[in-house]
Amino acid sequence: MVLLLAACQSDPALRSQRIGPGHYQLSVDRCHVIDREQLEHDLRALAGNRCPGGAGPLQAVESFPSRQGSLLGECLRSGALRAEVRCR
Repeated sequence: MVLLLAACQSDPALRSQRIGPGHYQLSVDRCHVIDREQLEHDLRALAGNRCPGGAGPLQAVESFPSRQGSLLGECLRSGALRAEVRCR
């Protein structure tokens, strides 16, 4: 049970919210982050899932505080990004 409590939350946590026709706000929150490019890759993959006909470039990309964490502190390199995308 301790291992379950100590594990990172679902890594990465991907979310999308439709904010208009073919327009989404996307967010990624990851526990083990190597660099910002890794988070942007996650966002582009999520955009591809939301836009079957293709996604435009990520817009309004910004970082926000990560909610990843654990009781033992193994998520020392957590990170989170959010962006908007329009489907083609």
